[in-house]
Amino acid sequence: MDVNIEDIKEHLEEFCLTAEDNALIKMKEFSFVYRLSAEDIVDQWIAFCTTKQKSCQSPTISMLDQMEKEELMKTKSSKQRKSTSSVCTPVLNSSTIDLICNNNFENDVSNTNSLQALEKSPMFSPKSMTPTCFTPSRKYVSRSGMGDVVCSFGDTSSIEWKHSDEFSCSVTAYNEETSLRASYHFMCEKLRNRGAVLNEMIQDAADSFAKEYNIEEWGHIHLPSVETVPVIGRICSDSSGRLNPSSVLIEGSQELSSGQTVPLDLSSLEKFSLFPGQIIAGTGINNLGKKLVLKTLYENTFPDYPPKVPGLENCLDSLGVVVAAGPFATADTMSYEPLWDLMKYVKTHMPHVVILIGPFVDIKNDFIENGDLNETYDDIFKRLVLEILKNIESLSTKVVLVPSTKDAHHDFVYPTPPYSVDHATKRLYLASDPCILNIEGVVFAITSTDILFHLGKEEISYPQQPDRFGRLCKHLLTQKHFYPLYPPNEEINVDFSHHELHAPLPVMPHVLIVPSDFRYFIKDINGCCCVNPERVTKHSSGGTFARLNITRMDANKYKGSITDCIQAQVLKI
Repeated sequence: MDVNIEDIKEHLEEFCLTAEDNALIKMKEFSFVYRLSAEDIVDQWIAFCTTKQKSCQSPTISMLDQMEKEELMKTKSSKQRKSTSSVCTPVLNSSTIDLICNNNFENDVSNTNSLQALEKSPMFSPKSMTPTCFTPSRKYVSRSGMGDVVCSFGDTSSIEWKHSDEFSCSVTAYNEETSLRASYHFMCEKLRNRGAVLNEMIQDAADSFAKEYNIEEWGHIHLPSVETVPVIGRICSDSSGRLNPSSVLIEGSQELSSGQTVPLDLSSLEKFSLFPGQIIAGTGINNLGKKLVLKTLYENTFPDYPPKVPGLENCLDSLGVVVAAGPFATADTMSYEPLWDLMKYVKTHMPHVVILIGPFVDIKNDFIENGDLNETYDDIFKRLVLEILKNIESLSTKVVLVPSTKDAHHDFVYPTPPYSVDHATKRLYLASDPCILNIEGVVFAITSTDILFHLGKEEISYPQQPDRFGRLCKHLLTQKHFYPLYPPNEEINVDFSHHELHAPLPVMPHVLIVPSDFRYFIKDINGCCCVNPERVTKHSSGGTFARLNITRMDANKYKGSITDCIQAQVLKI
């Protein structure tokens, strides 16, 4: 039954009673579960408290729980015994829907009464689902260390994290021609087109290595050779399991090696770090045409730095950025307390930009997996966006929304197009995944896909090196790609025709944001500040988010990197 909290308030006021918000929410839940109107639930409370206390008093959570056990549950069970043949409206989820359908049709398909009852039953009506009010996660509410700094980068001892609200900074795409701005048709890709894209990636890398190491001609990886020749190709595996040193293959391009694949011998290398899909170059020898013995590996080159020094024209002293990655609701509820706690921080500290990285409607949330919702996924997302905008309506802060393939309401494809919202505003920037943004001249490269975790599961390294996270970030930068892993992880669906256009990393970003399930970190990788803010929530408990303060740099001293001007921290939500 659809009951408003305001109606319950009005009926309580008739008895000169008031109640706290949590008690009102509890009464609304009782109204829905036990099919009572606002007036009925208040009358039930008056009767109960006068019986117990001999006088009317304002409802409390503990007393309401007692009332449910002693009165409401008994009333409901007695009604069910008296009317076992009546059809009641169930609270349905993915398991109970199948159960109800099977029971109804297995009993007697030809029974007209049961069919009529099934037709009249609002089985798939939103009103048959659970209410929109959710109880906050107890584990999240009882978390400790709120606001504690768990990771720092740069000298943060004298930083004032509260910024002025008088300036509105600019947020634009780094390159409008290559930015993904709209949805597209997917699942219609031809294998020959995918092969052409993968082949072109090897050719582009060959041109880059040839220019860097003055290579005049590349050797054929499959042809026998008595001399050491320069070779280039993509790392593959000859087995279905994880890559290992004895299962490594190298695949050449059509132009240089006729697309041939040959086993790779790594025994002569002092060190290596490899993963499927990685494009490598080096020198090797293939005596019999059956195995390529790799003698040396060329160091991969980094992209070029942005030519212009960040101006920060629309900032008073420095640029303040907050970065947070979803899920924004704990897995056991849909109340979004972590998101609203984050917005409280934003209202207090007034950063210039807030980068919110999906998922917002997480497909792994318990309520979504079980189907226990009474509104569409799109409606949930639109409501969240309106609330976010409402929280910043008195600020000059801009919000950047980055989508995720884990969003239940959005396209399940990579690269992922931007979200679609009804209320367009200059305060809201809708980006794609991945994306490269220019924020006051500072180049931010952002992705919501957990490429670090995907790479970490497939990479092999010898000898074992201590800074694993830094090495994984370096792979992204040297491969000049947001998602260099091939074949991709089974969690994502890659469209390679758009992958070629929107997933390369053509410029060395000042800041690379790679949220991951791995532990949070902030690292300087060859002059790029790599940030993993981790997640705002970790299942049913609180997580972390990051904040950055970027100061101006002397244009005469600028050589591409601005890590000396960046102070950053990771905080507990």
